Amino acid sequence: MECCILVRNWMKCCLGLSWVMLILWLVPVAQASEVEGLYQAKVPVISQTRDERLDIYSAALAQVVVKMSGDRTAPTHPELAGFMKRANTLVQQFHYQELPPGSETLIEEGYKRVLVVSFDGKAISQALIEANVPLWGRTRPEVLLWLAIEDRGARYLLAANASEELESHLNDLAYQRGLPLILPLVDLEDQAQLEFADVWGDFRQTILRASQRYGVDAVLIGRLIRSGQGGWQSRWSLHYSADISTPSEFWQAEANSQTEALAFGIGGATDLIAQRYAQVFTAGAADAVVLKVKAVNDLADYARAMKYLESLDIVTNVDVVKVSADEVLFKLAIRGDSYGLENAIVLGNTLTKSSETTTYLDDETVSARAFIYQLLP
Repeated sequence: MECCILVRNWMKCCLGLSWVMLILWLVPVAQASEVEGLYQAKVPVISQTRDERLDIYSAALAQVVVKMSGDRTAPTHPELAGFMKRANTLVQQFHYQELPPGSETLIEEGYKRVLVVSFDGKAISQALIEANVPLWGRTRPEVLLWLAIEDRGARYLLAANASEELESHLNDLAYQRGLPLILPLVDLEDQAQLEFADVWGDFRQTILRASQRYGVDAVLIGRLIRSGQGGWQSRWSLHYSADISTPSEFWQAEANSQTEALAFGIGGATDLIAQRYAQVFTAGAADAVVLKVKAVNDLADYARAMKYLESLDIVTNVDVVKVSADEVLFKLAIRGDSYGLENAIVLGNTLTKSSETTTYLDDETVSARAFIYQLLP
């Protein structure tokens, strides 16, 4: 109640409280991509019979568990064994879709459609927490893929909308892992900054400079070459755009098909990103963090900061502790620790760490160490 009075006194000189609530809904929040279909799986089917559908539910649930945890081995976790057997009870809805472009192999194997299954995300989250399996929220780093391909003498960079079949495969792989993936335009502006040889040679600085226009959080660089025997060799590297000091990750693999080679790249990148952002939460446990947000000069600033903090998956509750002329003190209840909160905040374009990163507050409102951030314009 005291916090509400503080906020009301600060705001009533400008607008009524009802207008404040309206602004909270209308102000857009700049942040990394929110994954769509996080609790949804797509599995190819031969028929539309009930028996086949019931048999497939377990595989569909496994796909969602991998997507939500970021861990490919999660469905085989011993603590989840009983839960995985309850796939049928967790289904909320299902429907069928046509096979996507480039599904010739599936068609040859007899598949005719795709079963789309939506599960109870809240129940799955709770099961992962109780099993001490990592949980990865909806807000995830957006990844830009630069892909250089050499195929029987032809050399090219994969551009958005350039190959419906190849892009369909990539979108499907990214969907299965819950990775927000985009392709570059490779238009005149891109071509003025880099060439095929830059991507083929993995020249990091040149590629990251060309990637700035896309405003992504990470850059995945791939090189694919068809071997004389018909297989594919691939080499991959992952770079975080905002943290040049972070060492790049490299991996390579040989595959029997181009789709398999792409899966090594998308899967490897997702594994690495999940290791950085997914967290193991203790069931029933919550931590409290105090955040001082500076450069909050008016109602719109206040609304934007509040809505952004409430949108973070790691945050379970936001309380306003104190309001002053140009800053607000928030107390956040979070799942996990302050390190996880910092990782979540850095994904967005709303708050940035202040040069004075922490301070100790000891007054009539709160006695704690506070993390200091600044609201971006």
